[in-house]
Parts: sequence; structure tokens; C-alpha cells
Amino acid sequence: MNTRADRASETRYRIERAAIKHFVEQGIGETTIRDIAKTAAVSLGAMYNHYDSKEDLAFNIFRQGFEDAGRRLRKCAEAQTTLPNKLRDMIRFAFSRFDEDPLLLTYVFTSRHIHLGHRRLGRLADSPNNPYAVFRVVIADAMARKEIPNTDPDLAASLVTGAVIQAIDSCILGRLKGKMIKRADETAAMCFRLLKG
Repeated sequence: MNTRADRASETRYRIERAAIKHFVEQGIGETTIRDIAKTAAVSLGAMYNHYDSKEDLAFNIFRQGFEDAGRRLRKCAEAQTTLPNKLRDMIRFAFSRFDEDPLLLTYVFTSRHIHLGHRRLGRLADSPNNPYAVFRVVIADAMARKEIPNTDPDLAASLVTGAVIQAIDSCILGRLKGKMIKRADETAAMCFRLLKG
């Protein structure tokens, strides 16, 4: 049975997927609510029933992708006991997630700077589901266990997350070809060597 909640959820999904497509292909600023509604095959009224504005929609898609990534990265880390294995599984997740849904991940990665200044981002920055924070905790814990030398954990997390982000950006830009998952273990090993010093 197709309930009202099911229909609303399906409508939100269509709106979000249409928005992601337009945001990636045209940019947030160049995309109109009408563009999204047309692609999603919904009325403007339906758009505003679900989202207050295009900016609200853009931020919510970013937030959901950002926090989902953080939750799943944390689970990867918690399932392992050593830093090399944690990094391997975390980077495998990040790269396989990109392979599964490159449009969404392209949006999350390319729009992160737009949303960094958002008034609501403060909650995300302090969230345990912030992917950067997950990497930082994993690295700081490895320092405490003497797996890697003590250093500034923020700098170390910045270098590791930067390597992951740059690899994905390079795939988005076409410099790296093929499936990212094939590069996960090598990337994790390089990140571990960087941290090991």
C-alpha cells in the first residue's frame, strides 16, 4: 500500500536527485527552483511543501551526505583495531561510495566550500558525524597507542582527509580514470606512511 508518507518520501527523493543533477551540472546559483521542479516532475507547490528555498534544499542535501559519510566512516573505524586497517576500511568506504553514487559525492565534495560559511554549519563542524572529526579521532587515538609519532592531530587529519578529497576531486576532473575502489588500499598505505613519518 502506497501511504501518504511513502509518496512524500518518494517526492523528496525525486526533488533531491533532480537538484543534485542541476547543482553539479549548472551550479547552485545558476539552478532555479523551476529547473528542479521540472526535472523532478513536481509542481512548484510541491517543492515548497518540502523545502523553504533552493538554498535550504542545497544545504540539506549537503548535510545529509556529509553526516552519512561521517557515520559510516566511524563504523568502519570502530570495526578495526589498528590504524592501517582503520585507514584502509575508511578509504575503501569513501572511494566505493563515490563509485556507487558519483553525482551525490561530486555535489558533496564540490559544494563543501559553499556550505562552510552557512549559518547552520556550526552544528556540523562539532558533530561526531563530521568526516574530518572521525579521521582526527582515529589519528589521535593511534598517537595515544604509539602506533604513530605524536604530532598535531589537526594537521595530520587535514593531510589525510586532503589526500582522500584530492583523489576524489582528481577523479571528478578526469585525471584519475576508472573505479576509485581500485586505488583505496594504495591510498591508505600512502596515508599511513605519511603519518608514520
